[in-house]
Amino acid sequence: MKLYDYAGKNALEVSAFPETLRGTGELFIMCYAPETLTLRESFGWDESTVLECNNLDESVRYASCDGYDFVSLVHMELEPSKPEFSKLEFNKLEFGKPEFSCFALREINLYVSGHYLALVLPEHHTPKTAQLEAEVWTAAKGLADKAGRLNRLYFLVLSRLLGDFSDMLEVLEDDMEALSEAITTQSGRNHLTDIGRLRRTTYVAKKQLRALSYLGTQILMDENGLIDKKHNRYFHSVETRMKKLYDFAESLYEISGELLHTHDSKLTVKMNDTMNKLTLLTLFFGPLTVITGVYGMNFDIMPELRWPLGYPLVLGLMAGVTLALYLLLKKNKWM
Repeated sequence: MKLYDYAGKNALEVSAFPETLRGTGELFIMCYAPETLTLRESFGWDESTVLECNNLDESVRYASCDGYDFVSLVHMELEPSKPEFSKLEFNKLEFGKPEFSCFALREINLYVSGHYLALVLPEHHTPKTAQLEAEVWTAAKGLADKAGRLNRLYFLVLSRLLGDFSDMLEVLEDDMEALSEAITTQSGRNHLTDIGRLRRTTYVAKKQLRALSYLGTQILMDENGLIDKKHNRYFHSVETRMKKLYDFAESLYEISGELLHTHDSKLTVKMNDTMNKLTLLTLFFGPLTVITGVYGMNFDIMPELRWPLGYPLVLGLMAGVTLALYLLLKKNKWM
């Protein structure tokens, strides 16, 4: 785990919490989930919160405990199998290919007190969460001489997570736009798999952001009085962003439903076009079938059967009927 002791202005990397630092001013702690088991005794954390950190169920939770708040958050991002792809390059990829494995959920927990802030990260994290870890640690060291540093770090973590949510939703929006165009232009391809992938991803994003929007309200209630009044406006902006992102995710989910309707309409148009072609074929072959049926009758007296010009006359009649039908359909713009 990493520690920053603001009283002594020391950055430490230790395997166990130094008991000499207990109750010595402000501390920033960055650790992984298993390390909370040892930290629990040093800080008196509730057992249920420690179990929450180690169960990794990717759920959003807020608990106002005795002297500290416990905040369980979810970090969500699209995970490319080829990380070198940029967003623009992703939009040019062919749908249905496994360049993107949809999304990844990682649980991130916070213990917030007036004297410490503990950031609990997942052990197996993505490049995005590794970047979050590096940014927060750099910011923690840079705030050594500033007032309200724990509030600032609290705000930074929340803001950073929301920024990654926003980036993911923008990629999904671009993805949907490209898929909508593909549905319109690629008539010979089934896009149901791609639509299903987008709907599942946007549904999970909407579900998580709805929970986050409730959590934002709970943070602002601040039952333990951990947020300085002059920093309230920053946390109000966080709550507003949570609600706006939820609205964004909800609109994307509705758009994914519209993609499904567009796909169904495209299939219906294609089916109607096929039925029209079959109808036209039936219309052409119907009169010819009647003519051949007449001359397939086994009557004894059919003068045309022994007439030398009977065969070419019937062929000419068939050709004439076919040509007349073609000209009629063409004149009425039915084909």
